Amino acid sequence: KEKVTRKYVKTQTVEYKEALTEIIAFGRVASSEPLDVVAEVQGKITEVSVPLKEGQKFSKGAILFEIDDTEAKLNLQAQKSTFLKDIAMILPDFKIDFSESYPAWQSYFTNLDTQKPLPDLPAIASTKEKTYLSIKNILTSYYNIKSKEVNLKKYVVKAPFSGTIITVLTQSGSVVNPGTKVLNVIRKNNLELKIPVETNDIAWVKIGTKVAVTSEDGRQSWSARVNRIGDIVNPNTQAIDVFASIQANKNKVYDGMYLRGTIPSGKLSDVLEVPRNIIYNNDEVFVVEQDSLLKVKKIKIHKINAETMLISGLDKEADLVVEPLVNAHNDMVAFRLSDADKFREEELAKIKKEKNEKELAN
Repeated sequence: KEKVTRKYVKTQTVEYKEALTEIIAFGRVASSEPLDVVAEVQGKITEVSVPLKEGQKFSKGAILFEIDDTEAKLNLQAQKSTFLKDIAMILPDFKIDFSESYPAWQSYFTNLDTQKPLPDLPAIASTKEKTYLSIKNILTSYYNIKSKEVNLKKYVVKAPFSGTIITVLTQSGSVVNPGTKVLNVIRKNNLELKIPVETNDIAWVKIGTKVAVTSEDGRQSWSARVNRIGDIVNPNTQAIDVFASIQANKNKVYDGMYLRGTIPSGKLSDVLEVPRNIIYNNDEVFVVEQDSLLKVKKIKIHKINAETMLISGLDKEADLVVEPLVNAHNDMVAFRLSDADKFREEELAKIKKEKNEKELAN
């Protein structure tokens, strides 16, 4: 007799359950506060206590670098001396025309020290007095000097936070102009994981959601929390970036690390989790009917994971084919893999029966 070949397929009984969903994606650690340190004045850079080297750590308030301010200080001293002379020239007029204000201006002149910051001007008592001071350029000189004093502070650049130098763009001894980038620094204890999330999953992510962060090998773990969600698609990843702030623990985390983030995304009721590779034409699957025929069925997809899908739309207790089929079609004869042993036993019993009958006949 010609041997009959049976086509067996792996099946799963459709049983709907509640499923906890999650989004798993890899991202890079970056500081939430990167900073470009820019020179605001002109001069030669002088290195101080913090070496201008990549990877160098610094504390908040430490002087990162200084710019030679000798010329600026001398110019400021000259302006203060001129201002002192201008005050001395108006005192005789004040004694005659503004006798009530004269003591205050005399005291101001006496206490003015060109080595110290310029004190506030005495209160102006009348419009006439204000006009007189304006004509004599006292107010203009005063505010010019105050501006120079503020500018002088820019020759000393202090760290706004504790962090690390990432890039040194200008070395010590170089002459810089206003706007020249000198350093790139990051905040030490404020790191976040940038996780690319596919657009069809972004609706599941909420601000404040806890994120489980692990290393690629799974040996290290951290807790994190979603603090920002982008609203544009990243052209490089074609995904939307989600930013989760990482909470420090005994495991060190460094800028640039590649970590895995797992974001819980809620619950789904009455769904079935199946492999992605059994889906055909975006929303079709095969089921095995009672007469051992394959039938194409439409499904509803609720969520797509990395390797599985959460679906519904099939009859309960139906036998769903859970392996990819080649050249399969509607009404094709196929048997459940779970029935293979039963068929084999039936074949063996039939062969044994025919053998016995043949022996009896002989």
